[in-house]
Amino acid sequence: MERIAQFFHKIAALPKRYLGVIAGVVSWLLILLFGFFPTLLLAVFVGIGYAIGKFADDRANVHDLVSRLWQSDRFE
Repeated sequence: MERIAQFFHKIAALPKRYLGVIAGVVSWLLILLFGFFPTLLLAVFVGIGYAIGKFADDRANVHDLVSRLWQSDRFE
């Protein structure tokens, strides 16, 4: 488990352009292996999972989330 953590720390320390290249290659491989729409569905589920995890980490309640989303000055 420690080796996996070290690996991810090394990956996270890379310059962002290399992370973009890695993300592009992984996306390309997923599209080749599974097709476009299953890969797109996977990306949607990953995004939903990230949002739920961030929501749980921040321990925000639903009222705070809704009020943050509906602020009148959000797009200014």
